[in-house]
Amino acid sequence: MKKVMSSVLVGAIVLTGAGVTTAPVEAKEQTKSEITVQASRIVSETRTYTTSNIPSSITYAKDGWVGILKQSSIEELGLGKYRVTFTGTVVRDPGFN
Repeated sequence: MKKVMSSVLVGAIVLTGAGVTTAPVEAKEQTKSEITVQASRIVSETRTYTTSNIPSSITYAKDGWVGILKQSSIEELGLGKYRVTFTGTVVRDPGFN
C-alpha cells in the first residue's frame, strides 16, 4: 500500500510542476512616433528687372517664413524693364524666434 501512495504522490508533483512552468516573456521595445506639424502658406512676390536675364525662381525669407518661389508671371514694361511675379509655398522657419 505504501508503494501505491508514493507513486500517486510523485505523479501529482510532476503534473503540478508541469502546469506551473511558463515560457520566458520577452520585453518588446516601444517606439514613440513624433509628428511635427509645420505651418505653411502660399505667397507671391513681385520684382522688377532691368534685363531679360530673369531667374526662374527666387529664395524667400521674410518674417520667419522661408521657401523657394517660382516664376508665375512676367510682364514687359518697356525700356528693358520687366515686372516678374514669383509664387510658391513657404513654411515657418523653425529657427525663427
